[in-house]
Amino acid sequence: MNESIRGLVRDYNQAFGDGDFDRLETMLHPDLVFGGAAREIRGAAAYVAGIRRFGPILVRNDIKEIVVDGDKAFVLYDFVTGTPAGAVLSGELLIFEEGLIRSITLLWDMRRWPEVLEALAKPAVAVKADA
Repeated sequence: MNESIRGLVRDYNQAFGDGDFDRLETMLHPDLVFGGAAREIRGAAAYVAGIRRFGPILVRNDIKEIVVDGDKAFVLYDFVTGTPAGAVLSGELLIFEEGLIRSITLLWDMRRWPEVLEALAKPAVAVKADA
């Protein structure tokens, strides 16, 4: 089971990093609960709607480590942006139910986040260059 969960984590992180939000949504339980250092969001559709706004600045995700324990996994990765922030170290605790992600707890390096938010606030952000 650990390898199948590890594969799901890789697929989820890859879909997010590629900006393939439609594919990402298929990996989420409809009643997903998202929280952590960000506000709480309930429901897969609401979560995906919220993260779509990062599409213009997202270059990729670079996985550093995946740790699996039963139906839980922790993934540490660089959220690589096309902003002056560059890579933002991030970690997610994912809990799976019936092969779908049921819960996400996200933590990230807040020191770089103001630069990301500043880039998102600019009209017509077009920074999706390879960083």
